[in-house]
Amino acid sequence: MQEVIKQAVESVLTLLLMGLLGFYYQRRGLAGPKVREFIPILVVRAALPLYLFSTTVRDLSKEEIPRLIADAGVAALSILATLLISLLVYRFSGMPKTRRGTFIVAFAFSNTMFLGMPINLALFGDEALPHVISYFFFNSFFFWTIGNYLMSLDVPGKPAAILSRATLKRILPPPLLGFLVGLLMVYFSIPLPNFLRQTASSLGAMTTPLAIMYIGMGLGDLSWSSFRLEKDLVLMLAGRFLVCPLVTFLGCLAFDLPTVTSQVFLIQSSLPVVTSCSIMAGYYRSDTAFAVMVVSLTTLMSIVTVPVFRILTSFL
Repeated sequence: MQEVIKQAVESVLTLLLMGLLGFYYQRRGLAGPKVREFIPILVVRAALPLYLFSTTVRDLSKEEIPRLIADAGVAALSILATLLISLLVYRFSGMPKTRRGTFIVAFAFSNTMFLGMPINLALFGDEALPHVISYFFFNSFFFWTIGNYLMSLDVPGKPAAILSRATLKRILPPPLLGFLVGLLMVYFSIPLPNFLRQTASSLGAMTTPLAIMYIGMGLGDLSWSSFRLEKDLVLMLAGRFLVCPLVTFLGCLAFDLPTVTSQVFLIQSSLPVVTSCSIMAGYYRSDTAFAVMVVSLTTLMSIVTVPVFRILTSFL
């Protein structure tokens, strides 16, 4: 147990130091708008897809693929069950309709890629990679379909389509495509030239430091005066850090998933609110202040919640 606690604390401290570097650059005015705009582009369109591609080709075997697909179904069921619970909580909470979609999205969907990938890799190593992707896929799919639709209902007007060409682009982002290409190469036993392998691996190594530094830059913009501990916020926090992980744990238990799969799914389900929640709230002109608050607050709280859930996963 002491070793697990030590590993969890050290992993989070490593990420915290990276985040503090980004926080420092932001507060000193060194991370201007162009830098803040370029880093997510570099991570999402280059570093992360190449990392997923190279690691999949290197570490995944053809024999593991069927089990990986079966395990992903548990992630899908867990997310859908959490969505249903969030709808029930909203129905009996009496909160305004202007934050209905934002509340449900914050309750049910976590930051499984930009934050989930580096955290799980730090905690469990490269063995966690395929399971991170499994949870990420359905988290992303349901967010950009059901979640996007619900958020569009927060304001009067024509609701967004559940499925559209734009939606398909969002649920097949470059990181997922990098993983799928690697998966196909493994399945069909396609050899990868060494120089391509080294290039992908070297560029992919930038993923974790850049992602965590970017989050630190975002925290550098926070204004504490905007936080108010109101009922709707408390219900959301309970959903994000208690209900969602509990539902996921019960799903892993019911389907007897392997230990590492269960550990990764539990961490994924307990992460901060998906960042796109605040972006979509601004897009639909709904309760943007609430959306920014839930994303920022849950991200700050992850400094404490990640070690706690890592310790809990040691009992699986």
